Amino acid sequence: MKKIIIIGATLLAAGCFLMTGCGGDAPKQTKNEIHVVTHANWNPFEYIENGKIVGFDVDLAREAVKRAGLTMDLTDAGWEALFEQIRSHQADMAISGVTITKDREASYLFSAPYFLSRQAILVREGVDIHSAKDLMDGKEIAVQNGSTGQEALEKLLGKNHPSIKKTPMSIQMLIGGQVDALVGDETSVKSIQAQYPEAYLSIVYDDEAFTPEFFGILYPKDTGAELKSKIDKALKDMIADGTYGKIYEKWFKTKVDEETLEKLGNR
Repeated sequence: MKKIIIIGATLLAAGCFLMTGCGGDAPKQTKNEIHVVTHANWNPFEYIENGKIVGFDVDLAREAVKRAGLTMDLTDAGWEALFEQIRSHQADMAISGVTITKDREASYLFSAPYFLSRQAILVREGVDIHSAKDLMDGKEIAVQNGSTGQEALEKLLGKNHPSIKKTPMSIQMLIGGQVDALVGDETSVKSIQAQYPEAYLSIVYDDEAFTPEFFGILYPKDTGAELKSKIDKALKDMIADGTYGKIYEKWFKTKVDEETLEKLGNR
């Protein structure tokens, strides 16, 4: 759905309090600093811990930005807001497990892919769902609004289908029995399952219905080419020298497979 960098306007509120005419401009920054935004609610990609934004995306972004000779100011902008901040040039970069799609590429500039994922179905124990086809049988399914989980379900069921519940409370709704299933990216679904062992959640895969997808970093389409080039080089070097694998293992508690590394390194 769930699940590189997004820089928020942390000084915007203070600046507008002191001055008039701030408008929608990004906050002032030093020469080598970029503003990055994210939606910090999707463990282990990005989430809040002890008041700080942490996660796989965060570590990956910081290392790539450092290798590019830059520094970054990272803020939590919310899922839909991060797209708007990139579109309106309030942020230089966004990273939040954003899947690269043709529709999004029409409005945003994407980095080379930095993560390979696929959609998966999360269900409670005893729920009669064994494939994506079973979701078509009157089941209610929660997805994050604007996510690729939503897109995948709409391909199966049709847009605005009443069975699709677009909500930021998808996990709570599944555990509470308000929906029959949750659809999201595989890594995030695994994380949810591990976080709530008492809920007895099971993962259902259907590769025929849900094809693999790549995550990318967002930049403004008209001004982001130079930054994209620097970050792309840093990411490629990180994959080649093993740094990517170390960050992956830290957050996902498993080694990244060679096939995935090869696909990422060659794109």
